[in-house]
Amino acid sequence: MNLYSSIAAIAFYTIAAGMQYRGLNRDLSRPSLLTGLAAVLCHAVAAITAIHTVNGMDLGVIQVLSLITWLICLITVSASLRRPLHNLLIPLYPLAAVSLLAELLIPERQQLLQHQPIGVLCHILLSILAYSVLTIAATQAIVLAFQDRMLREHHLKGLPSILPPLQTMEAMLFELIWAGFALLSLAIITGGIYVDDMLAQHLLHKTAFSVLSWILLAILLCGRVALGWRGKVAIRWTLWAFGCLLLGYLGTKIALSIIIHVSST
Repeated sequence: MNLYSSIAAIAFYTIAAGMQYRGLNRDLSRPSLLTGLAAVLCHAVAAITAIHTVNGMDLGVIQVLSLITWLICLITVSASLRRPLHNLLIPLYPLAAVSLLAELLIPERQQLLQHQPIGVLCHILLSILAYSVLTIAATQAIVLAFQDRMLREHHLKGLPSILPPLQTMEAMLFELIWAGFALLSLAIITGGIYVDDMLAQHLLHKTAFSVLSWILLAILLCGRVALGWRGKVAIRWTLWAFGCLLLGYLGTKIALSIIIHVSST
């Protein structure tokens, strides 16, 4: 892990969050944008060097979380250049800083992935990308649900006043879902091609929930195209699909931890 890039990223994220909060209800300013980009750049160095170590690939929960928060910030900053999404960065920047701080404080794992084929590495990268994009989609769905509820109850101050219009939020949600669905499809395909003996590698649980999530996303997108699904229906299906991914990832981590603990005793 690059200590200096981690500290620099935390500092830039903190400054950028403060600048964005002070500029609430305004357009994304150039100083705020440049500070956020500097944070994302430093975070990229920190996240990649934390995973790609001299002893192998460290895919621990903290390391993957740091990479996911980096991808989320990168996607959101990029999207804010063409859509009014910059206020969403106010909670995302501190979250990324916390993930980096956890990476600094929690020691590296002793069991690392070594000498993996390029196909397996592509599967891992695509899985992380899909998880990152669908995490943003799930967050977007939750925010959209609160925004829709407050507007229906005629609460026009507070959250609705600082968020983009409802139609913009919903359009962004489906853009994220399409991107996440494509990445998840590629992750499942590469996993089926390059990952051997999934039962022996204790990956059946993760695969089952990933496929279930893919099916839910496919139904949602078909419903969007054929029936014009939107609003609460889209929010529910998005959260169900993300919940399946979350169960698959966390369940696999817990199962592997139990198996490793039992085998070592």
